[in-house]
Amino acid sequence: MRIIVFGATGGTGREVVRQGLAAGHSITSFVRNPGAVVTEHDRLSVAQGNVVNAQMVAEVIREHDVVISVLGVRTSQALRGDGTIISEGARNIVGGMKLHGVRRLLFVTSFGVSADVFWPEKLLLKTLLKRLFQDNLAQEALIRESGLDWTIVRPARLTSGPETGDYKTGEHLMIGPFSHIDRSDVADFLVRNVENPDTVRRTLNLSR
Repeated sequence: MRIIVFGATGGTGREVVRQGLAAGHSITSFVRNPGAVVTEHDRLSVAQGNVVNAQMVAEVIREHDVVISVLGVRTSQALRGDGTIISEGARNIVGGMKLHGVRRLLFVTSFGVSADVFWPEKLLLKTLLKRLFQDNLAQEALIRESGLDWTIVRPARLTSGPETGDYKTGEHLMIGPFSHIDRSDVADFLVRNVENPDTVRRTLNLSR
């Protein structure tokens, strides 16, 4: 498959690129700073741009089969109220996919949007990180209404560790105060499910 990855230089994005290449896919990393891409591979292309630029996003999506978004906002940005970049990016990604007839979208959001979350975490997101919480809701609504073959992925607290393949997923999987998942396992789920029709039009929680 020809896969374009948004957020390719983040912790999860780097794993998606690595595992996607290992699975035999051709990968395009869409990044603001090409110098941040350290991987070299004959099936890896690097496209420079900004996800809030609709024209750039639409152009780079052309001729791909799958879009994977692991875009994220730093906590410091969210605390400042600067947390709408993901929904802006989601709008441009969906628009570009529709323009060029690309159907498959896997989009990582946040466990905090789920109802299956213990109340302290939900309270934190609705107060201290209110803007980010609202942005997550907006992007999920946009994706669900897109008509695309989407999968929304809500991982638990992200940690860094080796890929294990040992994790749980479900539409109503409870995310507790100590729930977590390694970024490498989130990437494993995304890459494994690029062609899985059973995950289409589903919103899935992920946790160890």
